[in-house]
Formats: sequence, structure tokens, C-alpha cells
Amino acid sequence: MNILLVTPWRPSLTGGISTVVARLTGEFTKKGHTVTIFVVDRENRLRQIETQNHTPVYGMYLRSSVSPQHPIRAIIMYYLWLPLTVLQLLWLVRRTHADAILIQYPLPAMSYFGIVKRMWRGILFVTYQGNDAHDLSLWNPREQRLVRSLLEKADMVLGVSRTLLTKVESALEGISFKRKQLLPNGAPLDVIETVKGHAIDSSLPTHYLLTAGHLIHRKGIDIVVASLREAKHQGVALHLVVAGDGPERENLIRQSRELGVADQVTFLGNQTHEQVLSLMKSCLAFVLASRAEGMPLVIAEAMACGKAVIASNVDGVPEIVQDGTTGILVPPDDPKALASGLVRLCTDAVLRETLSIRAKEWACREYNWESIAVRYLGHIDECRRAEAL
Repeated sequence: MNILLVTPWRPSLTGGISTVVARLTGEFTKKGHTVTIFVVDRENRLRQIETQNHTPVYGMYLRSSVSPQHPIRAIIMYYLWLPLTVLQLLWLVRRTHADAILIQYPLPAMSYFGIVKRMWRGILFVTYQGNDAHDLSLWNPREQRLVRSLLEKADMVLGVSRTLLTKVESALEGISFKRKQLLPNGAPLDVIETVKGHAIDSSLPTHYLLTAGHLIHRKGIDIVVASLREAKHQGVALHLVVAGDGPERENLIRQSRELGVADQVTFLGNQTHEQVLSLMKSCLAFVLASRAEGMPLVIAEAMACGKAVIASNVDGVPEIVQDGTTGILVPPDDPKALASGLVRLCTDAVLRETLSIRAKEWACREYNWESIAVRYLGHIDECRRAEAL
């Protein structure tokens, strides 16, 4: 089978959707399928922009008909370039003999592939990953119409959590999918097996909690910092290591000082994927206090590293963290509740070990990339059989 993976970002970048595309590419290739990657680029002309592990990566600019600064110009340029853009995408589909197009993280510009679908007999999938669904209700009505047109032509719409699919249906009121499925992302079990748990910084405390991610408001790092003071009031001094960077970093540093827990928080900045996994293997437990999420892959990774997880009960999180079985769930935006959960987890070694064992078993069974790739291929075959009837 020939598969075209479509994404807004180059797979050579680290983290997020780029990791998803890279892992799916590897698994599809192992199973004998041919993969080509298409990314949204800056050039009007379709061209090969890089090679990722022997997989060709093509790029081209996909114009949107929406621009707050230049609305009329955007519409004019969109329709002027529309025929040539579609022709180039059709050329790519036919040159690669694509049997299926899998779009990861649909943006309004991806609507071109809805047009391609009309002229091509293959299978079109669209997968929602997180912010692409969370922010959909905030988009311009014209942007929403573009995405709606894509989804209505897709053979299947997938979401890494049920919550994301619900949010899409809520934002695009009255939309009807041909088919929809839940299909989570996976954890890199092969990489996790090779990574050793050791301190990457000798100044780190012996026992620490770890959180990792982009330092933005949605990730709720400020809630974790605030929970340290609450735990301190309970007589328990917890140490937090933060892996990641972002616009909230200075605010978080200032917050930790104002709350009197600056000596209990270590900001490491951006780390490589392997370094984050190493930190996971070395930590006491992993915490994620996000205010909104899709299906956070970082939780699956922590569980696969054999760590107990405490996380906020939002969106797709309870689909992976089963409260009291594979981890602990707490209400979002609630430092006191988080502190109570953290104190319980850190002071009860038996509970922590029990959750760790169950979490690892669950992650290795449900969130390995090979089985997820097999499920994608199975859904493609399902749609092909339906089309043949």
C-alpha cells in the first residue's frame, strides 16, 4: 500500500505531531508499505524539501482564503492559485500512487485535500490530535466551513481521544461524518527500553516529581507550583523538576519565589526526547496538571517508563489514566486537590509501586506504535471494502 502522510510541520522537528508522523512512517515502512510525507511549506511550487529516514518529504504552500489583515486579497489570491495548487497535489498523489491520504492535525488550508478527494479514488483520513479540536470553536466561520468541507469528504475522522471528536462535532454543529473512530497515539517503547534512568544534572534532588511540556497557560504548570506550597502547609516538602520551555517560564519562576517554594523547583529548559525519558525513569512520579488536553502522549510515556502518574481530570486524560488503577486523577485548576494527591502518592510507597506496575502493563499493551499502525491499516482496509460494495 502507498500512503501519503500530511502534516503542518516537518517530521525533522522534535515533539508533537512531528513525532507522530515519524513513528507512523517507521511502522508502516516496517510492514512493507511505501510512505511519502507532505508538509505545509512556504514555496508556491511543490518540491521535495528533505528526506526523513529514507522517506521523501514534499512541501508546498497551501493558501487560506482567510486573512484578518487582508481579507479581500486573501480570497482573490486563494482562487487565483486554487487550480494550480490542486493540480500539483493531484500530481503528487498520482506520482506516489497513493492509496490513502492520512491528514494529521487538520488546519483550514488542508481543505485542498477535500477537493483532491473528488478527483481521486483513494481513502482519505483526518486525525484530530489536540489544539486542532480545542481551538476549532474559536476559528473564523469561513475557516470552520473549510474544515467542515474536508471532514465531510473524509472516509473516516479519527481522534486521539473521544473528547476531541465530541468537541469537533460541537464546534461544527450538525456535521455528519461518514465514519469516526477513536485511535490514540503511542509511546516509543523501543526507545524507552534503551534509555537509562540517570540524573542528567547532578544538582537534581534524589527524589523529585517531574512535569514536562511547553510552558504555556493550558499546561497548568502554575497549578503544580502552587500545589507545592499547599503540600508544604501539610508538612511535606516536594521537589519538582520542570522539563520544557515557553512563554510562561519567567512568570512561573516569579510565582515560585512569591510562594516561597523557589528552592523546591528546578527549571531545566528544553530537553531532548531521550533526556525527558531518562528524567521519567529517574523521577518519583510524573505529574500533568493541564487545563485541556487531547490524549497526552507524555502520560503514556511516563507510564511505559514504569512511573505512577497524577493528572488533572480533563478531556482525554481519563481515557488513559484510570483513577486508582493506573494513576490518580484530580480536578483541574485545584492546587489543594493536586497537593493532597501528590502527598498521598509520594508518602505511600505501596500505592506508588502498585500504580506503577499497572500503568506500565496498560501502556505497553494499549499504546505501542505497532498496534496503532495496524489499527490504521485495518481502518483503511475497512473503508476500501466499503467503497468496493
